[in-house]
Amino acid sequence: MTDEKKPAADLSFAGVCTDTRELVPGSLFIALRVPRFDGHDFLGKAILEGAAGLVVARGSNLELPEMTVFTGPVVLVEDTLQALQAIAAGYRLTLPGRVVAITGSVGKTSTRQMVAACLGGTMPVHLTSGNLNNEIGLPLTLLQAEPSHRAIILEMGMRAPGEIRLLSQLARPDAAMITNVGFSHIGRLGSREAILSAKTELIEGLRPGGLLILNADDPLLRNWGVHQPGSFRLAWVTADLDLARSMSTDAAFTVGATDVCATAGCVDFSVGIFQAGQACGQACVHLPFPGHHHVLNMLFGLACAWDMDIPPAIAAADAAAYEQTGNRQRLIEANGVLIMDDSYNASPESMQAALQTLAELAEGRRMIAALGGMLELGEFSAPAHRELGRQAAHLGFSALYLTGSHASDVAAGSRELKPDMTCMVFPDTMDLAKAISDEIRSGDCVLVKGSRGFTMEQVTAKILENLEKRRTTNHDI
Repeated sequence: MTDEKKPAADLSFAGVCTDTRELVPGSLFIALRVPRFDGHDFLGKAILEGAAGLVVARGSNLELPEMTVFTGPVVLVEDTLQALQAIAAGYRLTLPGRVVAITGSVGKTSTRQMVAACLGGTMPVHLTSGNLNNEIGLPLTLLQAEPSHRAIILEMGMRAPGEIRLLSQLARPDAAMITNVGFSHIGRLGSREAILSAKTELIEGLRPGGLLILNADDPLLRNWGVHQPGSFRLAWVTADLDLARSMSTDAAFTVGATDVCATAGCVDFSVGIFQAGQACGQACVHLPFPGHHHVLNMLFGLACAWDMDIPPAIAAADAAAYEQTGNRQRLIEANGVLIMDDSYNASPESMQAALQTLAELAEGRRMIAALGGMLELGEFSAPAHRELGRQAAHLGFSALYLTGSHASDVAAGSRELKPDMTCMVFPDTMDLAKAISDEIRSGDCVLVKGSRGFTMEQVTAKILENLEKRRTTNHDI
């Protein structure tokens, strides 16, 4: 048994694990103790599954039957989460690959995937999977990286000040990017300025001479960025080509877009890269999926590629491999109905992007939205939901099926522009799901979206169940 305060011999393990369901024989098992579970309750199972070493909190009960046959090291620590983070931070310093960190109010995951697509055709890439972007997930992601990976792309999420600082100091990124500063978690932090302060903690772990890439189309980020002396290089991305050219005089480089054409099936645009006011790179980009908001995501990917000496034309061609992940604008065709399942989460910015994307897809067909609320907006909740209703009405939605404490605000906002808008409010998600699944007809385009707390994926499942039932019974829809 080893105490963390005493030196120990070098040890080698097949991996690091905190969940016995995913344990690979020969791994080091770290017994995390967090509000939802206590890994110390699974020490016996970890041993039976083949753990080669244990990290446990000092004072834990180790009088287990399995311990009598366990021959591996047991390391006693004050805090097992801090131990996990320390191991990951130490391992990161041994990795030769370039670490890229991504944060922002919205678009983190899409940008992460786009950066990976821009780099992945040229070099081995390791990236965050799922939602492993917090104080537990990021260390685990780092520990899964291999020395052969030339790029390690880490998504960083937050709900409170100080969290991005911790993640950045663990990851010590060579390049970092902030997608935007929106309203997500404003109910917790109080203002967008406070969110800006929390997001820009990202620079506190950025290596000297590292690259910070910012969205010049975000006024808060732009004002903050131009006043940063810093020990890092600064690059900008923008959907305004002229702005990219002008801002390049005081930046390492800038990447701008022009001639954007977004249709139901793709997004096409041209890209220019500038240094010291002069064009130094260009490419034509074709993204084989809809969504105007993907332009900025792609610009972040091209900026990262440019700094790693990948020509923009090559990175743009590789970006065609990008795929949407999870329930993020997932398109489903069933019995003549187009469903855009964007139920992963919701904020004012992502709601606007989803509404706009479905409008581009619909091409004149009837549009219906099943919307849960947007959580953690605090005093901004009512006006944000009213604006959501106005956006839906402006884009031509025919009906809104709503749930959540601010559903009436969404309805009121929509009727400011469209007094006869059909708005139906339901006490919970399942009541909404039953009602909308009965009303959908062939040719409809349906958006399903809401904050995670509303589990809006249930709506998509109910719609698909009802459409399949109609198909098998030859019911006319």
